[in-house]
Order: sequence, then C-alpha cells, then structure tokens
Amino acid sequence: MLRKDRHLYFWSMLVCGIALIAILPDASWIYSSIAAYDSSRWAHFLEYAIVTAIPVGAWGRRSRVMISFIPIFLCIALEALHIHFSAPGLRSSNISADLFGVAAGILLGMNIRVIRSSEAGRSSDNSDSSRPTAGN
Repeated sequence: MLRKDRHLYFWSMLVCGIALIAILPDASWIYSSIAAYDSSRWAHFLEYAIVTAIPVGAWGRRSRVMISFIPIFLCIALEALHIHFSAPGLRSSNISADLFGVAAGILLGMNIRVIRSSEAGRSSDNSDSSRPTAGN
C-alpha cells in the first residue's frame, strides 16, 4: 500500500512546502533561511514542474489530475496575494516562472504517461510472441 501511494505522499509534501513558502512573511526567520532559494526563478520553475508532472504522469483518472491542480493554482494565488500586500516588487518575477513550470510539468507528465503506456503495450506484445501463430 505504501509503495502504491508513494507518489501521493511525495506530492503532498511538495505542495505543503510550496504553500508554506508562498505564505511566509518576509521578516520571518524561516523565510530568511530559504530566501536564496526562493528568489531563484529556476527553483520555482523546477518546483512547479515536478509538482505538476507527478499527478499528470502517475495518476490515471482525469478527475484526480484536475483536482490536483487546485492546490497548485492556490499556491500561485497565495504568492500573488502575498506579493501584492507585503512588497509589490519583491517576488513578482517568480509567478511567471511558476506558470511556465506548470506548463512544463504538464508536458513532462504527458510524455511520462505515453512512455508508460507504450512500455505496457510492448510487454503484452512480447508475452503473445511466444505463442505460435495460426499460420505456422
């Protein structure tokens, strides 16, 4: 059971971390210790790409994938509200990196899903190749 849900647990931890970073005040000691990573556009891009690629690539049903986008967009909205109310010019450049990360994560997850389905098709074709055909 733990192995089956490991993607869900890892995804949940990442989303909680992103939400925590999005709502932390700039004057807190926690934010001051991670400020170097939070100011990097590449870190934001990779965070959101990973958080988006996990549900798109690993979870099968569309409803679960669509529901998983709710906390992602809530984190982006929280970050935008935090920027608007605390310091308008401080972290606004990260939102574009967040959105590009979401788009890249969707594309990466779709590629992972296609690769997994093609490997499943090949393994079923290989198991049928051991049987003789009707023409032989």
